[in-house]
Amino acid sequence: MSQFSLDFSVDNFDDTLFLDVLLEQRKVRSVDIALAKLLCDSQFDDVFYLILLLLKAEQNQHSCLVLNDIDWFNPFELSLEKMEQTIELTPFKDKLNALESLHSHPAVGDDKPIVIFNEQLYLARLANYEAFLANRFTSLAKRKIDLDLSQLKRLLNVYFPDEQGQMIDWQKVACAIAASSAFCVITGGPGTGKTTTVTKLLAILQSLYATAPLNIKLVAPTGKAAARLSESIIGAKGRLDLAPELAELIPEHAQTIHRLLGVIPNSNKYRYHEKNPLHLDLLIVDEASMVDLSLMSKLVAALPEGARMYLLGDKDQLASVDTGCILNDLCADLQLGQNPKYSSQRADLLNQACFDGEKKLSGASSKFVLQDVMAFLQQSHRFKSDSGIGQLAAAVNNNDQNHLDWVIQQGFDELSLYSLSNESYLKMIEGAATAYSVYLRAIKDGAATEQIHQLFSEYQLLAAVREGPYGVNELNKRIEHKLAQQNLIRPYSRYYAGMPLMVTQNDYQLKLFNGDIGIILPDSSGQLFATFIDEQGNLRSINPARLPSHDLVYVMTIHKSQGSEFSYTAMILPPIQRARQGINRQLVYTGITRAKHHFELICQPQVLRLAMNKSVGRSSGLRPRLLND
Repeated sequence: MSQFSLDFSVDNFDDTLFLDVLLEQRKVRSVDIALAKLLCDSQFDDVFYLILLLLKAEQNQHSCLVLNDIDWFNPFELSLEKMEQTIELTPFKDKLNALESLHSHPAVGDDKPIVIFNEQLYLARLANYEAFLANRFTSLAKRKIDLDLSQLKRLLNVYFPDEQGQMIDWQKVACAIAASSAFCVITGGPGTGKTTTVTKLLAILQSLYATAPLNIKLVAPTGKAAARLSESIIGAKGRLDLAPELAELIPEHAQTIHRLLGVIPNSNKYRYHEKNPLHLDLLIVDEASMVDLSLMSKLVAALPEGARMYLLGDKDQLASVDTGCILNDLCADLQLGQNPKYSSQRADLLNQACFDGEKKLSGASSKFVLQDVMAFLQQSHRFKSDSGIGQLAAAVNNNDQNHLDWVIQQGFDELSLYSLSNESYLKMIEGAATAYSVYLRAIKDGAATEQIHQLFSEYQLLAAVREGPYGVNELNKRIEHKLAQQNLIRPYSRYYAGMPLMVTQNDYQLKLFNGDIGIILPDSSGQLFATFIDEQGNLRSINPARLPSHDLVYVMTIHKSQGSEFSYTAMILPPIQRARQGINRQLVYTGITRAKHHFELICQPQVLRLAMNKSVGRSSGLRPRLLND
């Protein structure tokens, strides 16, 4: 049967009943129905339902609806078990007619609210973001850089003096790629040295342009990620033993993207944009996997002419909370253990700059227009071959069940693996209370606010879901109750001394952003304030009554932990009955890689294996826009 002649035989279809079921099963929102009606002049036609599917896809952070992936027999994935009466599962009578109607509809087309590109349906806004980024990334990557190759080669040997035999020093390669490019993507897993590489890169660049040093800005999506980047850069500079005048030229303090762009209060506009660009020569964006389409577009638009831009991040982490998966799209071809594909010309330059002409890299053709600006760090320096955290992360990320069995059998000191049971659940609550007692006792002892925040950040319990006994909300209550039993807190009013909270809504006037963590502390007179340490290391105290929306954060979701790092990280996954939705490889990998020194996992073994076997992706057209015909 031809795929274009599917007859669904929908007779006497009841649109009102169907829409009621969609709302009841939370497949669409009332606002989606209203928008689709507006675009279709209140006609319940095929295009109306295709727009609803598009809006459903966007709610799930896809930037587009892939028309060829639609299940035309049950496009909204309705559950028969939840229906009180039998209805048709599809509003479409014929796939071919539906697609023909789409292409001829007045709301669809160039300069229309709905756009079709590469057999994918878009809201025009998201299609424009993708096209803009593809265009700007391409033009940046193709820009010619005047470079003294012999000086670059000398500097690379200064900062990467150790010979690695036949092994390729990918940090050295990354620096060579970036130094010779206006745009570069540096990706790698935890401990592969992304910030160490960047610090050396900045030293090389400032040495290359010593007569006119570059104005460099460091940014990250969240305050926590920016603070981590600052801390890493400072540490790396200290280890490099740089000359004071050179060290002075390497910035130490990162800021959030929102702060750099200059948020205009009560607006979705920014102070810096295409007509009022930023003042910089080089922009480095850390944790780029967390940056969504809209924010990245605004950031790129604000770049001044002639500026460079480098993206850093782990391609295997969770994608951004909002729409898009930019870093994953850019790194789609990169596979651990395989050399990235570079053009012959690029391979020759890298061999000359990094390996004294030895042909360690060979040229290969690729349709990907950014192939020559991709750097892939493949050796973990934090997690050595005998590290349990690194081995567990690798097993999960590669969906290697045999490797997982081996990790479990080894009994690594830095891993605590418990099967989910009532006993392990209660032990986890007890362990969390014990860990948090350290910062709470410091409060009672009158410790400095900065020390209290540091002690709190040493431990974090992560959960995969929000609701139920294994979710953030219930676990927060249980830990709070346990701490109260130990007389470490007095949670009998809305705010109390020692209460940790996470901001969940941006407040541009207060300069507090989603993901910022504060602790309620008393001042010298006993009045309570919410205290925050910003990405610059500055202490801020805010009256709790002024705070935007926030949550208790003895426990946080794995999503919210992105960009953070904790000395001891514990993670609980729900049982199999609750784990089939939303538990996946990227989620578990992200949770594991938040741990610096110890990782504790509480879950049913079959849930971990289920997660490893389930990889999630997002529909996007960014990658196809970056391929040569």
